[in-house]
Amino acid sequence: MPSAQERAKALAREMIKATKEAKAAEARARQLGKEAMQVLAEAKMEAEAARTILEYPSGSYECKSCGHMTLFTEVTRELPVCDNCGNREYAGAAPKVTKAKPPPSKKYPAGMYECAGCSARIIVAEEMDIPSPCDLCGADKLKAV
Repeated sequence: MPSAQERAKALAREMIKATKEAKAAEARARQLGKEAMQVLAEAKMEAEAARTILEYPSGSYECKSCGHMTLFTEVTRELPVCDNCGNREYAGAAPKVTKAKPPPSKKYPAGMYECAGCSARIIVAEEMDIPSPCDLCGADKLKAV
């Protein structure tokens, strides 16, 4: 049977190892938090772009690349590829821009929160009124970070 001194040394080595692992996990969690905030900002911009509707009126358009004339007989939301050169940029009537009204905001918009019970960081990816319970402590209240 190992002596108390040997057991104390083994425990000290285990504590050092656990501390290093915890520091590495904390650094990884910080990095993931930064990446999550960037992705949430991108998602917000994508949602805003999806609410912007462009409608090109019917009429004659000229390809900006090769000058090929194209006639659109009905309103379109996206300009087609030029039959002559494959370009998508045309000179012609300006599109009508319509902004769709966003849905009413929820109690918890997408973002980073802190659990009110255990202070764990929680990412809310989609707006919601009622948060999911915390995976660590089961609390269902969030605080803004």
